[in-house]
Amino acid sequence: MDDNLYFGYTYYRLSEAFRDAEGRSRNRVVMGLGELTGLSKAERNELGDLLTVMIDRGEMALSTNVQVQELALHYYNLYCESRLKAQEAAKAQSRLREAARLEAERRRKEMVMVKLSSLRQKTARTVGAENICLDTVKQLSIRQFLTSHGFSEIQTDMAIMQIIARAIYPGSELRTVRCLQENSALCELLGIRPENVNKDILYRTARKLWDVHREIESYLHNRVCNLFGIEEKIYLFDLTNTNFEGRMEASRLCAYGRSKEKRDDCKIVVLAAVVNSDGLLVRTEIFEGNRQDVTTLEEVIGSLDRGLPQRKKIIVMDAGFSSESNLQWLVSHHYDYITVMRSHGQQYTPASDIIEKVSDNKEQEIRLQKVRVEEKAAARYEEGLKAIGKGIEGKGVKGRDALQRRLGRLHSRYANASKAYNVTFEYDGKGRALRAYTRNMEYAEEKSRMHGKYLLRTSLDEQNETDIWTFYNVIRTVEETFKTLKSDLDIRPVFHKGDKGTKAHLNLAVLAYWIVSTTKYRLKSKGIHVRWRELLRIMSTQVRVSAEFETDRNHQVIIRRSTEPEEKLLVIYDALGLKAGSMVKLKSVVHPKAPPKKLDG
Repeated sequence: MDDNLYFGYTYYRLSEAFRDAEGRSRNRVVMGLGELTGLSKAERNELGDLLTVMIDRGEMALSTNVQVQELALHYYNLYCESRLKAQEAAKAQSRLREAARLEAERRRKEMVMVKLSSLRQKTARTVGAENICLDTVKQLSIRQFLTSHGFSEIQTDMAIMQIIARAIYPGSELRTVRCLQENSALCELLGIRPENVNKDILYRTARKLWDVHREIESYLHNRVCNLFGIEEKIYLFDLTNTNFEGRMEASRLCAYGRSKEKRDDCKIVVLAAVVNSDGLLVRTEIFEGNRQDVTTLEEVIGSLDRGLPQRKKIIVMDAGFSSESNLQWLVSHHYDYITVMRSHGQQYTPASDIIEKVSDNKEQEIRLQKVRVEEKAAARYEEGLKAIGKGIEGKGVKGRDALQRRLGRLHSRYANASKAYNVTFEYDGKGRALRAYTRNMEYAEEKSRMHGKYLLRTSLDEQNETDIWTFYNVIRTVEETFKTLKSDLDIRPVFHKGDKGTKAHLNLAVLAYWIVSTTKYRLKSKGIHVRWRELLRIMSTQVRVSAEFETDRNHQVIIRRSTEPEEKLLVIYDALGLKAGSMVKLKSVVHPKAPPKKLDG
């Protein structure tokens, strides 16, 4: 017996003989039948005959052999299923081919020969800043507020358009009309025909916005705090003013006052603002130009919504508001305060030997120390010197020893104030004194060289001087707010003749500031710190433009779309969660080119 074993098997297929296109004999497999174990050769041949009849004629073939009959039916059913799947696959392929054909046909029809020499690009309008401001308006839900307060759809669109226009193209209503018609795509984005915009409509819209200024201010403040989860601890209070140009009608607001722009030749109006430490507005008020700063605090702070946060707030303000009555009012109304003392004539002594050292943004050293203010020390010291002088001139103490003892007691009581004076006595031959005291000019010059000195007064029970300074230093935020209002949003000068027009003008700038500050806050949360003017420059790089050209079929095609945003603008879009693709709108018009006009004669 051979030690090597070989294993094998036989596999049967049902095949069909045919001739190809060249007449040669060929075979193709119809289906596989497997090993057909247990069937004899005669039974296998009979199975093949039955399957041939069933497949070729589609008729049922019978056999007396039950096993062969069942196998024939089994394989025939398998064959039918495979044919059905093949047909479905063929239909799917046919549908795909048809879809591809239709797509190719569509593209073929869209593809036209263009006369490049006929290409013209027209009506370029800025769209970058408009898109971003519209998204901020959406975030603030300004549209919902306006419609809920009686604004019609067109009035709402006009109001939103005017607020955004003030943020992007600040200026008078007349200038706003020109910018909307000639520079900006804002009308197009809002579905407003630019030719329907005029200064009279803008005047009416601005006054209608002023009618709800208190409601919209409170609404926007609550909206922003809830939207960004802001918990306010510090309120910054300050005011600015803007001057008038031209003649004013009978006005309660415009009056001569202390102009921060040194325009003492013009009447002014005052804008007071409460700002949180993030630079977002809390409350604004408009006052007469001759209103004293110190008289505005109770009215402005008192108008704040008491139902907002329950936590005690800190009011940070400059020296112009820090009268004793104002400070007492704040404490009695559950506010803490940090303010600058009016340091002229104030004398103080260190209350602690500890000096905290911090640095500002320019790495300049700032020294912080607690001090004890000696109220009116210099004035009382001078009163003591005058009393000594009267005694010398009259019938009082004149002897050398007695005068020195009296002067020594005065020095010990007002030691710090005494440094500002040189006190000397001249005596006659009988030892009687002649009064003479002079100012210590060297000490005065030394004090004047100490620039940047602040005396901060606070109701806070803080042990750390650095915390007090940090809280106070955020007052730079309100200064930045007024800088934006004046320089970027153009609240100065005012050309309106009536009080309501003036209020509406300032209110538009305040509403535009909500767009500016909210947009900057959203970007700052993503690590982007850019001034608004620089943002406008970056956003102005994207425009909408119309391309017009002729085809070889004498058709004129007009396509209007936005340019692709450049890299810096894409960074801003990404930070705000805006898709650049959503900023692109396509509009095309195809029509036959009109034939040239024939001239008579």
